[in-house]
Amino acid sequence: MLARRIIAISSDKNFAKQLTVALRAAGGAAEAHQDLEGLGKGELNTALLVLHLTPDHNAALANLLPRLVGDARVIIVIPKSNLAMLVDVMQASERIAAVLMAENFASAELTAVATRVLAGDIFGLEKMVPWGTRIHSALVGDYQEKSVCISSVSEFAEMMGVRRKYRESIEQCLDEMLMNALYDAPVDDQGRQIFSDIPTKTRISLRVEQKVVVQYACDGKNFAISVRDSFGTLERNTVLKYLHKCLHAEQQIDRKTGGAGLGLYLMANSSTRVMFNVLPGVATEAVCSFNLESPKVQLETFGFFNERIDAAGRLASGPSRLLPAGASHPVERRGEAPAAATPKALIWGLAAAVASMLALVVVIAWPRLMGPKKTSVEFLVDPPGATIEIEGRPVGIATGGKLVVSDLVVDRSYPVVAKLDGYESTSTSVTAKKGASVPLKLKGIAATVKIDSNPSGATIEINGKEVGKTPATLNNLPASTKVEAILKRDGYSDEKVSIEVPGPGKDKDLTVPLSVSADFASVLVQSTPPGAEIYLNGQLLAGQKTPSEAILVKAGNEHRFTFLLDGYVAESRTVKPARGEKGVVVEATLTAGIPFAIEANVDGKITVANVPGCRALATPATCAVKAGEYSIEFAGSGTSSTKRITVSAENAKYTFKFGFVEAGNGKSFVTSSGTRSKRLVAEEGRLLVNVFDDAASSFQKKSVNVVAGQTVRVN
Repeated sequence: MLARRIIAISSDKNFAKQLTVALRAAGGAAEAHQDLEGLGKGELNTALLVLHLTPDHNAALANLLPRLVGDARVIIVIPKSNLAMLVDVMQASERIAAVLMAENFASAELTAVATRVLAGDIFGLEKMVPWGTRIHSALVGDYQEKSVCISSVSEFAEMMGVRRKYRESIEQCLDEMLMNALYDAPVDDQGRQIFSDIPTKTRISLRVEQKVVVQYACDGKNFAISVRDSFGTLERNTVLKYLHKCLHAEQQIDRKTGGAGLGLYLMANSSTRVMFNVLPGVATEAVCSFNLESPKVQLETFGFFNERIDAAGRLASGPSRLLPAGASHPVERRGEAPAAATPKALIWGLAAAVASMLALVVVIAWPRLMGPKKTSVEFLVDPPGATIEIEGRPVGIATGGKLVVSDLVVDRSYPVVAKLDGYESTSTSVTAKKGASVPLKLKGIAATVKIDSNPSGATIEINGKEVGKTPATLNNLPASTKVEAILKRDGYSDEKVSIEVPGPGKDKDLTVPLSVSADFASVLVQSTPPGAEIYLNGQLLAGQKTPSEAILVKAGNEHRFTFLLDGYVAESRTVKPARGEKGVVVEATLTAGIPFAIEANVDGKITVANVPGCRALATPATCAVKAGEYSIEFAGSGTSSTKRITVSAENAKYTFKFGFVEAGNGKSFVTSSGTRSKRLVAEEGRLLVNVFDDAASSFQKKSVNVVAGQTVRVN
């Protein structure tokens, strides 16, 4: 039932209708407005306000926010993806729950966001993916499990056919969300961050008491991933403050221990949707979603939502295990003391406790006293020079393609990652065994060569094959090699160039100047005023207007350039450049002409003789001419006519007037060429026609008076 009032405002009538339909699907009674007048004055009693923020409504937000009452929330739709504008809008008021983009707007996206705001039921990845999509989950409690989780999610994404650039964004966002959940979210019972004063190297060796919940899913079009902690400490102002700092401050990275500013900024720049769901003191859920069909990664939805239903029971298996003030590592909080036991029961209890403690000491101390068996593992890396990381910590560089890592516990599995600039990172899981040798091969990222010519438009040939036209981006050349290319363009000499292809993953920009061929000359065409179309020997030079770029012409020949600009008399100039001559200037000063209007009462085309730009123009037409006498030709509708007209400022219009002559039954008209017709088009006035009588097989000349626009019948 549509019960809760929703107001949608957009100056675009069609877009306002889209907003209304989407909001009604969210279960609200939506009403659309194109301006603020329909809302009256005073308080606005609404559950949700959706404002399409256009230049017409830039001041509307400041006008509307103070008028909202109760628990009203706001969703803003901005024109296109703009992180700086998004942050400014979100900082305008705590009531603003989300920002969407009008560019590539999807009604389903607004419906989903509005439902979250109205219902307050926000946690869980199932709200971000189509019904039936399988949601995978994992628990992460320390740095090692974090690395394994990222590797598993990346493998799942690759299995689903997700392209490498999106997989890298997914891995980056997941890493940032996990680092925040594991080491920024945990607080003690006084609300102070547990790890705020612990160095990063020490942090990653610690394990949190309550594990982080990771969920991820993919339906082939979108990939969504969420990370949920059990503390609920993230604040809206913190998120917006960090994003604003990274956008505007000279020092973008928050370098204090536990700083998360750059991580949030990277998430916002590598995701399609970023949302934060918070139930204070219970849970924080960060969600990133990626549109896999989008040609580029850009933020389209951003939101910060607060749970408004009792979610504690379904988000955590009991209350959050906060640490006592001053604790330096995660510990379990103790419950209330049990009721006092009898002396006999107490003795037996103490005896059992002592026995349990002795057993625990043996279990814990035995490996420490005897020590676990350790061994070395040899890593063979191709290409050499890669950095090897084990459990997220660098352990050495494979100089010469080989690295031996010692002190690994026998039969223990370790996550291993090899990294090298210009190559895709490769990861695997290695079980430490004596004499183990692990090959690691890294795939090189394609080198990129961006090549252009001056002027552009040259054909690029490599090994006799055409590979594109300048400007072009070549990403299939062998890295760290030298390639010979030839650039060819009509009117220019072939240019040979040696391309030093950079190493894997590197870029190189190259611009090659071209020399005019000796058989050609270059001409620069200019006019006053500028902006005239240019005709070369009667042919329009598409895309060229005065002042022109260099125009190549055959040297030694005479060439006619014609200048045509609306409202001005056309001018022509001739030039005969010498071989190899460069930058020959052809210019003309255009004068305003008389706008000569030509009409006809039948369809056709007119031509004003010897006036460039006034050829075969559909009527009605206007030509700019000088005062004088002109021959005007009309052709069309089965007739033609030529008139000699004197044009002046006082006489600047001419109309061709035609009527119709129709032959009676059994008769037809015969033209001088012998063609017969039942109907003639002729200029108004007296007309002498040859009428052929089919029955008598004889001709008869008749004079008729043709009236413009009327039909005269000849019997």
